Amino acid sequence: MPLRVSEVRVPVDGGDEVLLARALRKAGLNDEDVTSLEVVRRSIDRRRAEPVFSFTVDLHLADESRGCVAAHGVERVAAPSPPEIPMGEEPLEHPPVVVGTGPAGMFAALYLAQRGFRPIVLERGDRMNHRVAKIRDLNRDGALDPESNYLFGEGGAGTFSDGKLTSRSKDPRARWVLREFRDRSGVPSVTWDHRPHLGSDRVRTVVGRIRQEILSLGGEIRFRCRVDRLRLRDGRVTGVVTSAGDVPATVVVLAPGHSARDLYRALHQQEVAMVPKAFQLGFRVEHPQSWVDTRVWGRFAGKPELGPADYRLAVKARGAGVYSFCMCPGGEIIPAISDVGHMNTNGMSWSSRATGFANSGLVTTLEPESFPGEGPLAGVSWQERLEAHAAALAGGGLAVPAQRLQDWIQGRPSDSLPSTSCRTGLVPAPLRSVVPEQVDRLVRDVMGGIERQMPGFLQEEALLVGPESRSSAPVRLVRDPRSLESPGTEGLLPVGEGAGYAGGIVSAAVDGLRAAEVIVARYRA
Repeated sequence: MPLRVSEVRVPVDGGDEVLLARALRKAGLNDEDVTSLEVVRRSIDRRRAEPVFSFTVDLHLADESRGCVAAHGVERVAAPSPPEIPMGEEPLEHPPVVVGTGPAGMFAALYLAQRGFRPIVLERGDRMNHRVAKIRDLNRDGALDPESNYLFGEGGAGTFSDGKLTSRSKDPRARWVLREFRDRSGVPSVTWDHRPHLGSDRVRTVVGRIRQEILSLGGEIRFRCRVDRLRLRDGRVTGVVTSAGDVPATVVVLAPGHSARDLYRALHQQEVAMVPKAFQLGFRVEHPQSWVDTRVWGRFAGKPELGPADYRLAVKARGAGVYSFCMCPGGEIIPAISDVGHMNTNGMSWSSRATGFANSGLVTTLEPESFPGEGPLAGVSWQERLEAHAAALAGGGLAVPAQRLQDWIQGRPSDSLPSTSCRTGLVPAPLRSVVPEQVDRLVRDVMGGIERQMPGFLQEEALLVGPESRSSAPVRLVRDPRSLESPGTEGLLPVGEGAGYAGGIVSAAVDGLRAAEVIVARYRA
């Protein structure tokens, strides 16, 4: 059992030797007492005049019977081990079908393959290399493939994101997911950094290696295979109808992603249980990264040990909150859309985070009772109308509607726009109309509070784009909390962000793993 030592503070340029020395001193140990040091967690303490790293480490002792100093933040810990799921006895007539290759579908399929189930994975978009080519065409020529883009294709929408692996989950599966990302990316900090980041390029590598393992274990992945509806008989799944033909199925892990609006509607027509769910709506704001670095790090700005700075903002006005979302240091603004005539913005970054720009969502949460219209898909329809209006403001192409932040606050047009990271270009547009009036007014009302939290935020070079409308799904596919099955649709297990049960790469992967474990515990491979 290692000795865990918490709150070991080290200067940002302190290095491994300083970390070991301070951990030993806090634990009351000498060099010869320890065989190795393992970093468990690292965060940055910004509460002081100068930022410092705060580490939690495990010291592996040469003599485990040796006592330890009685001190705050020093304790014995047992090495965590994932629970072993015994395989069930019920025969499975057909291989399990997994719909979608985002984090939820990908990790569900990986675990099923590792347990010998040979899943069939259906992905509406392209495999990774073809998808990357399609996005290159989109950025260069404005050529949008509705089935293979920033949202659809191998890896899901998370592949073209900031590659954040932040998770507050205490679920032990989260550690397993992080270790899988670490081992397949070769980036050790994934398992211990407070805000682990891979970047889109490294996420692609991980996705490709998971695909190779699923195939090597007898699984099958079918690309350009869009699921259009289910085959149902007597309240249970018997298969799925796809753009490439029918696939028989006894059990279906449904991980469609939060933009599969056509599938939502098809499932609603088939009376699959679903309810409206709160979602986030707002704008995306961009600043020069050099300003963010100076504002956050002060004289330490530019130190390679710290990297580009990020920020978190949360301000309330009139009883409602606005907060930063998916902040991308050194990132770029992208048109995260799957069909022409709609516009939604998002942010992504590469592992280098070197564009020179910082962007972040500024969003508020809308509850279902505020949705216009009725029924479980009211939020989906609302999103579509907002995105269609935003696209029309920008001329109907892939250019992003934009305005200087100061001009938007003052309600005046922008005669010019600052430099930007957005590759598809910007069009000056009155952003007050791209979101509902109550959202626009709320975000404007909190700007004074944001400026107090981060002086200089409202600078001349600050750029606002919008809308940011697909931070989460506005619908939830109902499921039993234990079996994870959809009530009235036996054999259907909705998972991930698109089903309304996750919010990020790691939490979606964990949700997919839970579904895979349910299948393993019930059926025999």
